[in-house]
Parts: sequence; structure tokens; C-alpha cells
Amino acid sequence: MTCWKTINLSRDYGFHRIILISLISMFIAFILFYLPLNLMYSSVELREDGAIYLLLALLFIYPIHATLHVLPFWIFGKKLKVTFKWMYGIIPVISTRSKHSLSKPFIICVMGTPFLLITVLMLGACVLFPGYIHYFSIIAAINFGLCIPDFIYLGQFIKAPRSCTVEEIEDGYDILIHK
Repeated sequence: MTCWKTINLSRDYGFHRIILISLISMFIAFILFYLPLNLMYSSVELREDGAIYLLLALLFIYPIHATLHVLPFWIFGKKLKVTFKWMYGIIPVISTRSKHSLSKPFIICVMGTPFLLITVLMLGACVLFPGYIHYFSIIAAINFGLCIPDFIYLGQFIKAPRSCTVEEIEDGYDILIHK
């Protein structure tokens, strides 16, 4: 196998640039989620009694996002090493490490799962509970910002040759082709 491309976001884009792009994307996503929903449900009065649930959701959005990356591995029965630790004593952090190389369609599924599931759930919650669209829009927007590195990886994986395999390395991914 030959390495077609190595993807290391910190080296290729820089940590601070990715954080900045993620923050800007969060604000834009909030505007794009909230404004149309607010116009659709303009007659509904927004409720403010769910702030504690919003804070809990904000605390657990990253662990849920990371767990949703693991979901395709569990569904398809692929081996994965999962480590769990606490950041600052309150924020749970989940780290994953694939034990085998992954096919291109599978890694695309892994990278897209958190965005698709959380966004669909939050938009569905907006329809079911229109009084809380501001909370659900905030959660969806923060998840969108967390998905920015996933989108960058997705773009690279989509451009890769059809029969490639992807291996997880220390700081990113290697896209391998068969020769």
C-alpha cells in the first residue's frame, strides 16, 4: 500500500484557525437555524424555563458528538478502542482509536453521523416544541461548529480514490491506495 495523502489538521490548517472557523460557523449556523424557524413559528411565544437543560446539553454535546462517531463501529461490529476521561473534572472526553484500516464509504459514514443525527434531532425537536426553538437552535449550531473538523476530513475523504482505505494515525489520518 502507498500513502496517497496524510491529513493532519493542526499541521495543515493550524489549531487556532480551525477554532476560529468553528466559532464563526457556529454563529452563522445559529442564524440559519433560528431565523427561518422563528419566522415559521412567529405566533409561538418563546419559553425560558429550559435554561438548566440547555446548560446540561452544552456540557454533554461534545461527548454525545464523539459517541456518535463510534455508533457506526458498533452497528457494523468493527473493532475500536474507546478511552474515557474527564477534562477539568467536569467535562467527559471520549477518545477513539480504530484498530484496522477503514473503507472510504465507512469513514464517510463515521464522519457524517454526528452532524446528521444531532441536526435532525434538533430540527425535529423544534417542530415538536416550537416554544424552545432558540435552545434547540443553539445546540444544533454548537454541534455544527464541532463538526467543522469532520467536514474538512470529509472533503479530503470524498476527493480520495474510490478504492482507498483510511488508517487513523496519531495526529490525523493516512489515506492509502493499493498499488
